[in-house]
Amino acid sequence: MNICNNPNTRLLMRLVVDVLLLSSVFTVALVILPQMLRTRHRGFFCGDESIAYPFKQDTTLRRIHVTILAIAVPAATILIIEMLRVTFPAPKSATSTAKYGHVPKPPQRYVFVGLRIPTFVSECYNLMGVYLFGLALVLIACSCTQHFTGRLAPYFMDICQPLLPNNVTACSDPLHYGRFIEHYTCSSLTATPHLLAAVRHSFPSVHASTTTYAMIFLAIYMQARLKTGWIKLWRCLLQFCAAVVAMLVALERVGSYRHHWTDVGMGIGVGCLLAFFMTIYVSPLFRQVPIKVRRIRDDSSNIYGYYTVMPKPTYFV
Repeated sequence: MNICNNPNTRLLMRLVVDVLLLSSVFTVALVILPQMLRTRHRGFFCGDESIAYPFKQDTTLRRIHVTILAIAVPAATILIIEMLRVTFPAPKSATSTAKYGHVPKPPQRYVFVGLRIPTFVSECYNLMGVYLFGLALVLIACSCTQHFTGRLAPYFMDICQPLLPNNVTACSDPLHYGRFIEHYTCSSLTATPHLLAAVRHSFPSVHASTTTYAMIFLAIYMQARLKTGWIKLWRCLLQFCAAVVAMLVALERVGSYRHHWTDVGMGIGVGCLLAFFMTIYVSPLFRQVPIKVRRIRDDSSNIYGYYTVMPKPTYFV
C-alpha cells in the first residue's frame, strides 16, 4: 500500500504501462495482423486497363521517407513548439477568465527521484503518446482492410503474369477478353514474395493514410498551441505546408501507379478521421477545466442592516 502511494512509483508504473501499451498495439499492427490475417484471393477481368499499368521499381517516395514524415517530423515539431511555449509564454487574459469562467488546463509538472521534470518534457510525452497510439490505430485499420478486401494494385498484370489452370497465359486468347478470371496462379519468376503480397494490398493506401494522419494532427496541434498574435501568419504557413505534403504524397501514389485514386482517397479519409478523433477527444489540447469565479456586487443603492436576536432578560429578586 505504501509503494502505491509513492509518487515516484506511480510515475514509473505509468511509464511502464504506456510503453507496454504502445509496444503492444504496434506489434499487433506490424507483426501479428500481417501474419494472422489471410489475404482474400480476388479475381479480375481480362482487358481491365486499371490493373495493367507498368511496375516502376524506383519511386520518389520510399518507406524511409514515410517514416520520417510520420514519426520524425511530428516529434521534432511538437518538441520545438513546446520549448517555445515555455520560453515565450502567452499573456493571460483576466477578462476572458471572468467572462467565461474557465481557463485552459495548466501543464502538469512531475518530480521523479528528486529531479523536477521540465514542463515541455511532460507535455511532449503526453502528446507523442497520444499521437503514436493513433498512428498504430491507423496501421491496424489499413492492415485489416487490405487483407479483407484484397484489391489488386494497378501493376497487378505486370507483376503477377497470371496463368490459367491449364498453363495458358490468361487473357492471351482473344476469346477471354472481358471474361472474369477467378482461378489463376502467378507465373512471375522475378517478383519477390513481398511484392506478390503487396500487389493484393492496394486498398487503402498506407502511405496516404499515415502521412495524412501526421499532417492533419500537426495542423490541429498548431491551431491549439500557436495562438499568439505575431505568430498566427507563421501558423497558417505551417498548416498550409502540412496540407501540401499530404496532398503530394497522395498524388505520388497515384502517379507512380502504386494505388488507384479510390485507394488514396480512402487512405486520406482514414487518416483525417483518426487525426480529428485523437486531437479533439483524446489529447489534452482542447481540454478546459471549469473554475469558480467570485463576483463582487457593487451596488451602493442598497442599504444592508444587521441585527441580532437577544434572549429576553430574566430578573431575579
